[in-house]
Amino acid sequence: MKRAGIRAPGRRPGSSRPPLALVLPALAAVAFLALPLIGILVRTEWGGLPGHLTAPGTVQALKLSLLVSFWALGLSLLLGVPLAWLLARVSFPGKAVVRSLVLLPMVLPPTVGGVALLLAFGRRGLLGPWLEDTFGVTLPFHTSGAVIAATFVAMPFLVISLEGALGGLRPRYEETAASLGAPPVRVFFTVTLPMVAPGVLAGAALTWARALGEFGATITFAGNLPGTTQTLPLQVYLLLQDEPEAATSVSLLLLAIAMGVLIALRGRWTGTPQDRKRHPATTEEPAKAPGGGSPVVEGPVAEGPVTGGSVVGGPAAQGPGPGDPVAGRPATEGPAAAEPPADAAPPAPPATGRWALHADVTGFTRLVLDAGPGTTIAVVGPNGAGKTTLLRALLGLTPRARADLRLGDEDVTALPPHRRHVAWVPQDGALFPHLSALANTAYGLRAQGVARAGARREAQAWLDRLGVGHLGHRKPAQLSGGQAQRVALARALAARPRLLVLDEPLAALDQTTRAHVRHTLRTHLAGFGGVCLIVTHDPVEAVSLADRVLVLQDGRALQDDT
Repeated sequence: MKRAGIRAPGRRPGSSRPPLALVLPALAAVAFLALPLIGILVRTEWGGLPGHLTAPGTVQALKLSLLVSFWALGLSLLLGVPLAWLLARVSFPGKAVVRSLVLLPMVLPPTVGGVALLLAFGRRGLLGPWLEDTFGVTLPFHTSGAVIAATFVAMPFLVISLEGALGGLRPRYEETAASLGAPPVRVFFTVTLPMVAPGVLAGAALTWARALGEFGATITFAGNLPGTTQTLPLQVYLLLQDEPEAATSVSLLLLAIAMGVLIALRGRWTGTPQDRKRHPATTEEPAKAPGGGSPVVEGPVAEGPVTGGSVVGGPAAQGPGPGDPVAGRPATEGPAAAEPPADAAPPAPPATGRWALHADVTGFTRLVLDAGPGTTIAVVGPNGAGKTTLLRALLGLTPRARADLRLGDEDVTALPPHRRHVAWVPQDGALFPHLSALANTAYGLRAQGVARAGARREAQAWLDRLGVGHLGHRKPAQLSGGQAQRVALARALAARPRLLVLDEPLAALDQTTRAHVRHTLRTHLAGFGGVCLIVTHDPVEAVSLADRVLVLQDGRALQDDT
């Protein structure tokens, strides 16, 4: 008898039995795909398998196949990764044509691909004579020709896999990195590639496996020369004529390698949701404590250090930091303030310099904004009023609006985002999930050329100021919402900005956490020498944090006053 609330395993709630009209053809398809593979297993002479696989010709062909496939993988990574980024991130005329060219080798008959390579790189091809006369390179009937053929047919697997991974990566991470001072190349290698590493690995594995099994283009373009271009698939083709048993054994080896690659991927190629790691900033699941302990509870008990799977510090843990060291007074919101760790670094000094703001914004959002150093402006208005567009125009990240922007005595209008000194904190913080809290905070300093040791010291001091210095070793997935927001604020302030823009930085927090983080933010904005713009829908935040309120409606300023 089933108990209430317990569902039988293997069936989704509310699902019915699948219809036979679909199940039977599906089973027939599985049988159709599996039967040839079963034929290899049944017909393999297991007793003679070691001898067939260790035969001199087979060993030589295997070594050549590994050499060719790894060279093809290297070329595919060198050329395919930038191409995938271009297709995923840049809009340009003829983009659909370029994507079709990428897909073409996947649907083109391999022998036709070999003929095309001959007409391009052969001795009588378009580039063949020039390569031979200038560099002395002859690709056909040479090992390098086998590499070119394998790259031609295998690289699309990497490009398509990585383009899908890049398409699923929100540009907000890259935009945030740019706002911290990182140029585009640094953003690509330190943020983009690490975050799409599973897609790169999946595409690389498929590319290597496809290059290892390439036959048609290789034999047409590079020939079938033992020790030079005769790879393992070509060896199977020759063995079928004289030694079919040995051909079956070598086919089994290639089958085992291909199955091993697919099993290792475990759904990464198809992108099954259960294999994707979700970031707490974009989901409603609580973050896990280090070591797989209890979830980190977002609220007044979440900010204390974790010991033995429990949170130490009690209700005081979400306070604004160690007794509000900057202002020299205890926290007023919350029962008490969290004690700093014994080895905490001294508080970081306020940023030096004073920068006034002048912005003439045109486009969807149209207004003129002037503010003196140390001014905090709350930007309010209904959804669609142009608040976020205003911030992105100041950052130089949107075509919808343009800002003629002056910070202090410098006109930064023509500068790219990473050189404007405008730091951005998105609503979800956009912490880089592959970096620790300390490395996140030091990112802007490192991008601006500060030495690693100095950047980490300054980053640790900022984390200490915001009461999360003891969490510097944790990854974003191990932080609660309040902790992550404090780290995001520390990262922005540590980047030494001249203008700070915050897009609803407290909206994702519960009421208790929001009050504590609001107090901390107010304390540290008091010593900021630039201008801060905060987009908010909360009138309490506008009143408690800002010196002025800017009301927007349909991209126009309805009111701008204290």
